[in-house]
Amino acid sequence: MRRELILAAATLGGILLAMPAMGGTPVRPVEDGAKHATPRESADEAKHAEAESKAEGDLSEDGASPAGAESDEDREWTVAVLSDFNGAYGSTEYGDEVHRAVAWLSDEVRPDVVISPGDMVAGQRAGLDHRAMWASFHEVVTRPLARAGIPFAISPGNHDASGSPAFWEERVHFAREWQDRPPQVEMVETSGYPFYYAFKVGPALFVSLDATTVGPIDEAQRLWLDAVLKAHAELSTKIVFGHLPLHPVAQSKEDETLADEALEALLLRHGVDLYVAGHHHAYYPGKRGELGLLHSACIGAGPRKLLGEERVSDRSVALVRYGSDGVRSVEAYRGEGFEEAVPRAELPRSVGEGRRKIWRDDVQPNEADVQAKRRVWGGLEGGA
Repeated sequence: MRRELILAAATLGGILLAMPAMGGTPVRPVEDGAKHATPRESADEAKHAEAESKAEGDLSEDGASPAGAESDEDREWTVAVLSDFNGAYGSTEYGDEVHRAVAWLSDEVRPDVVISPGDMVAGQRAGLDHRAMWASFHEVVTRPLARAGIPFAISPGNHDASGSPAFWEERVHFAREWQDRPPQVEMVETSGYPFYYAFKVGPALFVSLDATTVGPIDEAQRLWLDAVLKAHAELSTKIVFGHLPLHPVAQSKEDETLADEALEALLLRHGVDLYVAGHHHAYYPGKRGELGLLHSACIGAGPRKLLGEERVSDRSVALVRYGSDGVRSVEAYRGEGFEEAVPRAELPRSVGEGRRKIWRDDVQPNEADVQAKRRVWGGLEGGA
């Protein structure tokens, strides 16, 4: 109900009656850090819809693909992950990496969808010009992707829509900015949009979570997620994304996680392929049992070191490729033109310890680790 009040407040032009719905301990601010849709944006969306309609019209009368076209069974889809764009508090400018990443995706990669696990603007402090911050973000990121016909799906972060009561007004700004900018995809559940919602792209279900504060997500959202995953159990690929990771991967962020055993068990039970998170500003493609965990590097300020490592994680863009058989590959790309895939050999075989241990996604844990995991988790398919 509180989320609906937030959306109502935004819709009525900012009647500030709403309070954030997320519980838990607020994420501490990090020292290193508008406007509604324009006619230009509306035209971009109409152009994208026209392209989709034309693509549907290219089918033959019996609904089959044209001769020589790739079948859905053979086709591969690509989702790009851009996370943690923000710089210093209140900044209305974005670094070169952000501009180059958007251009690379728009001109070269042309993914089927781009998702962001949050922190698009540099909020979480009183007295900032949120309209100016969001106007800049849309100019640098939202509009170029729209012009390229690439859907852009977001989830809230602690710097743009923190669930802490102290920053409830920032959630109103977040709702205002995104209520008229839904991703141009097949939406399947929108009762909590833009904070949490679900959509389909090809054979994949995507679910955005409202996960901006330390500690488990609220029970209502967990029940909602359970229902959404049940309703779309037939889809071969399931990707869930939210701001905070389940377990820590970066130095100085060890206590800033969901640490949500019930959520992790739910994702495993429903066969979710991948949980995508940001916030820790360090790339690590991990796994715990059958659950993949993609920890996205930042594309903005403040890249960090993985636990136990001396090297700072590169700013990068992750590409996840999937088909009718599920997720096929996860790679992050770095460099001036994002031309270099980050080698798995540069990354540790595992991060964390005990019940919070995460294995690199290409590593097979030994039997001793598996048995230790079962003793700790009581049968939950974890990583150690």
